[in-house]
Formats: sequence, structure tokens, C-alpha cells
Amino acid sequence: MSGWGVAAQAGLAALLVITRADIIGVAVFIPIFSAIAVLSNKLLATAAPFFLTTLLLIQSQHTTAYERFRPLFWVLALPILAMLLHLVIYPPRKLIFPPFFRGGKPSQTVGGGRAFWPMLAVSIVIVLGGVGYISAEEYFALTSFAIMLALGFGMLIAYLWLRCAMEESDSDELPRYLTNVMLAIGLLGAFMVFHHYAAWLLAVPGRSFRLLAFQWRNNVSTFLMMALPFAFYKALRQPAWLAAAAAMFAAMLLSGSRGGLVFGAVTLLLCMIYLLVFDKRRRKIYLGALGVLLVAFVVSLRWLLPFFTPVIDRLLDTIRYSDDEIRVALYRRGVEDFLRRPIFGTGLGYMGNRDVHVSAPGALCWYHNSIIQIIGSFGAMGILAYGWLYFNRAKIFLQRRSPFHVTLLLSWISVELMSLVNPGVFVPIPYLLLVIIFMVVSEKSTRCSFFEPLRGASRFAEPS
Repeated sequence: MSGWGVAAQAGLAALLVITRADIIGVAVFIPIFSAIAVLSNKLLATAAPFFLTTLLLIQSQHTTAYERFRPLFWVLALPILAMLLHLVIYPPRKLIFPPFFRGGKPSQTVGGGRAFWPMLAVSIVIVLGGVGYISAEEYFALTSFAIMLALGFGMLIAYLWLRCAMEESDSDELPRYLTNVMLAIGLLGAFMVFHHYAAWLLAVPGRSFRLLAFQWRNNVSTFLMMALPFAFYKALRQPAWLAAAAAMFAAMLLSGSRGGLVFGAVTLLLCMIYLLVFDKRRRKIYLGALGVLLVAFVVSLRWLLPFFTPVIDRLLDTIRYSDDEIRVALYRRGVEDFLRRPIFGTGLGYMGNRDVHVSAPGALCWYHNSIIQIIGSFGAMGILAYGWLYFNRAKIFLQRRSPFHVTLLLSWISVELMSLVNPGVFVPIPYLLLVIIFMVVSEKSTRCSFFEPLRGASRFAEPS
């Protein structure tokens, strides 16, 4: 799980972006993933090839990706077999079972973990959503049933497996590797955006630079927002990593994503506060630099506003609750669905909203807002279960206020913010799986020797 290995994989992925070989990329990274799964006893070591592959795939043409990659679905048998072999070769040392209560408190010595019961409650609610309302054909449709299981019991199994696979003795290594993976994701995502612009400008000589609209803008912005806090985390010790943070934020803006523009700015603000709180030695320098940047931003508004006019206009349509805005119509429909089915909701398999928005092949009819998704798809039971789950996750990330744990918290907040305007955490792979990994690493990293608590420290070590 070395940093050089992650960097090499990210470099390979960048080469595939340049050559536009997304199908070849799948053919390359699946064997890499499978080999690591079989040869390494570290389950988390498969994260780099897995998430780099998913990042590559989002750049495929959205309307044709499903048809283009369907002939390659059989290749998925290789990583599935590799994961089964990993389980056989490196069996977990602990049995997977929930934490039983001892003396009124959950035991921390068993394999279930702190999040077991809330995740189980959510899994049950997801399965019950829509029962008695939608038809059996809709409920058991391949896409909806697969996502239903993946969001609930699939993520619960992943959580249990990861907890049992990660040993407490690895607690120093896990944060280092996860940080390297997230930085690789962020830098590759930024490179994909910049390359897209460069390719467009070079395709026709004389083209003027303008904001481009491309289908994968929301997905790449979500990855960039989740990676941004890790660049600030590295900057605590090496300020040069702020250049990587600037590249990620610039790519968010250039993506043309409304969520990236608004919530990316919120995430950047939180990361700046994070930097000022934890790096006391350079606080005055950063405050001075921030003042200079603010003045430069105000001066450049006369050029920035016309450039970002297309995304600002679409953002204003949402704020004004324009009837022509699809998301606004979906939000209204979600409230209507909740009032129609207030207990268990309409379920994930409900496709009655396709008159508002026709979803792509292989996708559900999302409400594009996590709150509306919960109340519309799962009703009051969903509100209770997800409320418990979110409270539990916040406790896990705040169990120790070290720089690394706060980084995980900020990354989770960023994807939750993006989920207010996109499916986000209701996409089991990759976004929710990343959150699950954050939770497990947070739980397993409570004994990291090189992390200082929030109070009283001015210098902090960081992953190599």
C-alpha cells in the first residue's frame, strides 16, 4: 500500500485519459485490482485501482456508456473471483457479528462496529420501501433490486468485512494509504477536466476559451469535493499541496456543475477554516494570502461573471423554483409521493416520475436530493432510520478531533452537500462505499501515534 504504487496507478489512468481508451482502461485495471486482491492481505489495497477505474468510467458518454460496456460485463467475474479468493486466503481473524450490549454500552471488542445497528435499520427500511404500493415487477426489476440491496445490506456487509479485515495494528498505515488514494482521485479528476478543455480547444484552431457543458460534470465534481480536504490535510506539513487544492477547486468551477460551484465553495471555505485552526504557525501568512486572493477575486469579477453566466443562470432557475427546472419538479413530486405514502414511501423501484425526468438506462428515477429521496422513497420510517444513521456517522467521525479525523468529516460533509442536488450517497458505488471506508478507517485509527488532538497543538504530522 505504498504511495509510489498509488502514484503509478494514477499516472497510468492519466495516460488512458489522454488516449481516450476507457474500455482499455477497464481491461487494464481489472487485472491490477484482481492481482492485488489475491496477492495482498490488505483489503484496502484494492481501493486505488477500484476508485481510479470508476473515475475513468464517468467520462464515457452518458447516453451510450451502458450499451458500450454491456458486452464487457462478463469481465466482472474476474474481480469477483479474486475477492472470493482473498476471503479464503486471508480469512478475517474475527467473526462477523453485531456488537452485543454489555452493561448498557455496546462492546467494542467484537466485529460488528458502532454503525452496525443503524445500518441494519436503514437496510430493512430500504427493503420495505414501496412494498404494497409498487408492483412486484417494478420491485424486483434488475436495476432497482440490485441498487436496493447494494445500498442497504450490501453496504452493511462491506462495512463488516472491512472492519474485520483491517487490524488495529494497521492504524498508522490506513490513514496514509487512504490519503494517497484520495489525492490520486482528486488530481486525476482535475486532470480529466483540464484535458477535456485542452482537447476541445485544440480540436478546432481559433476557438475561444469558454465554459463547456459536459455530461460527467456532477460526478467529477463530487470526486473533487471529497478529495479537496485531503489536499489541505497534506498542506498542514507541506504547504505546496495547496497548489493541488487550487487545481481541484479550479476543475470544479470549470466543470460547469452548479453543485460544484456552490457546495464546492462551501467545502473550500470549511477547508480554509480547517487550515487556520490546525496550522497555527502559518496562520498569519495564510490570513494575509487570503486577503490578497479576496481582493484579486473582487477585481476579476468583471471577467468571471460573464464566463460563468451559463451555470449561474441555471442556478438562478433552481433558486427561483422555475417550472422549467427539472430538479424543482422532482422535489415537488417527492413531497407529493411522501404525502401519498407517508409510512414506507414509494420505494426505489418506483418509476412514476419518468414523466418529469427520463432516467438513463441502468439508472433509477432519482429525486436528485437526499432529503427528498429519503422521505419520498422510504417515508417516515426512512426519516427515523436515516436520522439515526447520520447521527451515528457524525459521532464516529468526531470520536477524536485530530486533523485526520476532521479531514474525514469534511470529506463526508462534502458528499452530503452534493447529495442535496444529485443522487450522491444514494449511489452505492463509488460514493457511499467511500463513506463506508471513511467510517471504518476512522474507527480503526483511534490509536494513531502521530495524530495530535485538536487542543493545544500547533504542529501535526501527516501521511508520507
